[in-house]
Amino acid sequence: MHRVHRLACGVLMLLLAGSVAADQFDEARDWLERMARGMQEHDYQGTFVYVRGADIETIRLTHMRRDGVVHERMVAVSGPLREIVRDGEGVRAIIGEQERPLQDPLLTGAVFPDFSVAALERARGRYLFEIGGVGRVAGHEGRRISIVPRDKYRYGYELWLDTESALLLRWVLYDADRRPLAKLMFTDLVTGDKVDPAGLRSEAPAGRFITIESAAPQLDAPGAPTGGHALTPRHLPPGFRLAAHASHVENPAYEHLVYSDGLASVSVYLEPAGGEGGIPPGLSRMGTTNAWSRSRQERRVTAIGEVPPITLKVIGHAFLPTKAAE
Repeated sequence: MHRVHRLACGVLMLLLAGSVAADQFDEARDWLERMARGMQEHDYQGTFVYVRGADIETIRLTHMRRDGVVHERMVAVSGPLREIVRDGEGVRAIIGEQERPLQDPLLTGAVFPDFSVAALERARGRYLFEIGGVGRVAGHEGRRISIVPRDKYRYGYELWLDTESALLLRWVLYDADRRPLAKLMFTDLVTGDKVDPAGLRSEAPAGRFITIESAAPQLDAPGAPTGGHALTPRHLPPGFRLAAHASHVENPAYEHLVYSDGLASVSVYLEPAGGEGGIPPGLSRMGTTNAWSRSRQERRVTAIGEVPPITLKVIGHAFLPTKAAE
């Protein structure tokens, strides 16, 4: 009888644990949805420190929304002049002479988490969502949200969001061993009427700016193809599926596909072998972004994403012609 009682208690505890986890996911999703809206719709201005590896950058940011259009300017406070302006006319930048656009986290948006809110439900089984305590960041009260990967194919996240506006105050990206790969933290932040519009005005000559064009397909775009030999992978890491696709007719022509697990995403480029690719063969790293490239027979496959190297290798090999699983 006691054994039956203990078994019943154990089952009840498991059920309760499952309901707690579900409640945490729902609350975390609400926080992340508020963050996504707030980072676009609110006016805010401040200075943040971004750390990746041995590199430390201090950036001044001004973000304002006017007549439905986002106006944003980021300026490096120290080091070579680096400035990024986003507005209704697109993205313009002044970057360091040694910096390439694909490697600049300010240009790629890698300094802030870019979650697809519509796909969060898909990530539920691949991550553990936890609601933590409250702390102070840049003079604001923040709530901690932890997103813990359940396997080796994805990184984890820790975010501190303002308890009133849900604006991002602090962010950490870490690997499977909980070692930080990148950190961002605001040291000062004002919102609303306290934002100075002068922060949007650049003092640099217009001729120093270059226009940045993004060829990235839209995530979760309707009508993304799933058929076709070259576009159909043999297998993928658990949870990853096609989220976007774009065909480019440049010479040489290539295909750009994006695979996502709901939080992390991987860009896959399919192009003819033998051409000059921007990514060297094998595995390489650009800050927190990993890249993997290989050619086999008539095809060159390149996979790029803020995910562990094993994820890129599995996805990349899935697009190579057969007998390429090295």
